[in-house]
Amino acid sequence: MERIEGLFPRFNADGMELIRRAYSIAEKALEGNSRSNGHPFIEHPVAVARIADEEIGLPAECIAAVFLHEASRFHPETDISGFGQDVYTIVDGLNKISTINPRDTRLEAENYKRLIVSYSRDPRVTVLKIADRLEVMRSLDMFPKLSRERKVLETMMLYIPLAHQLGLYNIKSEMEDIYFRHADPEQYRSITNKLKSTERDRQKLTTQFIEPLKQKLSDEGISYKLKVRTKTALSIYKKMQKQKVPFEGVFDVFAIRFIIDCEADKETEHALCWKVFSYVTEEYESDTKRLRDWISNPKPNGYESLHITVKNREGSYLEVQIRTKRMDDMAESGLASHWSYKGIRHEATLDKWLTAVRRALENPLGSEGDPMASYYEDEVRDLPTREVFVFTPSGELRKLPAGATVLDFAFDIHTNLGIKCTGGKINGKAVRINEKLKTGDIVEIMSGKNQKPSSDWLNIVVTNKARNKIRQKLDEAELKKAADGK
Repeated sequence: MERIEGLFPRFNADGMELIRRAYSIAEKALEGNSRSNGHPFIEHPVAVARIADEEIGLPAECIAAVFLHEASRFHPETDISGFGQDVYTIVDGLNKISTINPRDTRLEAENYKRLIVSYSRDPRVTVLKIADRLEVMRSLDMFPKLSRERKVLETMMLYIPLAHQLGLYNIKSEMEDIYFRHADPEQYRSITNKLKSTERDRQKLTTQFIEPLKQKLSDEGISYKLKVRTKTALSIYKKMQKQKVPFEGVFDVFAIRFIIDCEADKETEHALCWKVFSYVTEEYESDTKRLRDWISNPKPNGYESLHITVKNREGSYLEVQIRTKRMDDMAESGLASHWSYKGIRHEATLDKWLTAVRRALENPLGSEGDPMASYYEDEVRDLPTREVFVFTPSGELRKLPAGATVLDFAFDIHTNLGIKCTGGKINGKAVRINEKLKTGDIVEIMSGKNQKPSSDWLNIVVTNKARNKIRQKLDEAELKKAADGK
């Protein structure tokens, strides 16, 4: 217990007491359980909790929930009633997500992402799940080969896009690099070796770049910090593939970033950014076609920055980014959500939910003074509502519209099964064909060889496929009657 005291110094006495109680329960529940490397399993929730605390900045309730989730996963009877509704909701969401077992993530990635969202009644659940996955990726070498491959694929298809959507840029970049190292070790080694061998060149270019600008910026009283941002190995590899060029042909392997220190006033910020821009473009030849002005017109995700590509005297191309400290914090710490990430469909329902996640990160305590507190309660906890996600007994995930019934599910599996459907079992309990499905249900269809569709079935189903097939069978039956009558 002494060990846990020193791991979370950020919290006050009340927060620390909450964490201490949760850790004590987890320590007892997980006693005797080991990870794949033989170490005590408690190491996993401790590492996840530290990521949630140090790298994301979540509150004590979330840290406690990490420990209680693992305790109740191993021992479902674990009593967590004394930790409050918020903690209970987070633990419940994490427990539900942990039951997801994708059969083919590559084919079902979009549906699984939505399922994770629908289980996250509190938006911080998804953030904690991403922290959990980051810890797993950092420990990937301890897992058996098959398990490792499955986790790598799941991470690329599910968790990296979600981290990007939530603006957890640093976590997303780290998971990308780990994914690439395992998915294509040869290319990963080649690119990282080239990055290491050219690091001194990048430092030299940066020093040479800023030298002629130092005095001008100093004379104007502009206080700034220079940061060099190198692309991840995977991002560089994707550029090489897309542009059909070698490593040396990727212009924006790194960017020089001006981070201007000034008051968070829009007019002041904009004026200073454009002033720095004018000095850079006076000194260096710029490629106006590559100017990106996300200060006058911020991206839909709130991202603000000026990007320009310039050529130095040696003919090397450099990407220069100009932004203020506030803009940089927004872009780097996850408060600017990345709605437009490639491969994720833009959808109002998901956007609304992710906006709430962003607000939760900005004001994670959800206190009475939090303007989003009522939003969480009224809106988020029932999103998304237009679809349900259910499983076959073998674990295959199926997506159906909200209001879908057992009969809809039968037709979704196969037309012949729908036609012969007599009822079903939901989570092992026998139900009628008109029983409505809920997200997370495991559905088994019962059928009878003498069963035939009736016109009443049209009032039970909500999917077009089921309705069309029922009408088709009813029409066939009418034609047969008429033929028999003749």
